[in-house]
Amino acid sequence: MTRWAGPRPRAGIRSVAAMAALGLSVGCAAPSSDVVEQPTSSAVHDAALLESIVEDVRMGWEQGDGSPFYQHFLDWEGARFFEGGGENVGLEDLVVNHVEPEAELGLTLDFSNIQAHFEGDFAWALVDTEIRLTTADGRDIHNRGHGTYLFRWVDGAWRVVHTQSASSPVR
Repeated sequence: MTRWAGPRPRAGIRSVAAMAALGLSVGCAAPSSDVVEQPTSSAVHDAALLESIVEDVRMGWEQGDGSPFYQHFLDWEGARFFEGGGENVGLEDLVVNHVEPEAELGLTLDFSNIQAHFEGDFAWALVDTEIRLTTADGRDIHNRGHGTYLFRWVDGAWRVVHTQSASSPVR
């Protein structure tokens, strides 16, 4: 058995470390509420629920329609959404500066291989993506990649709290 040969940590240091760990875990609560609501039925841990939300969002991207985003996303203070290497701060920034302009470029977006995972009031969906559009200067874009949608169970519904996507040109 190996024993610690260094000086023994003072109790105060251990207490500070324990308090810091507690503070970090408390800071991970639902972003918009002091009370974390647990789903009351295993029926809400149905992958089809998340897949439906992801499909609504995909259609919103293609049509330049922000309503699925406003319906399914949780716009909380500090929300950031990373799409295609860009960052949007807050839901309105995502819709106005990313979703709406890309639809005007003839965006087609395919999601496949959607994988949903659940842990209590938290869930995530992984998707494979294929993106096509023509930029304003006439350049054709055809990329494939992956995306992640993070969800929190809030007020009886799954709400997207963060997204991340990355893609690269199809060769």
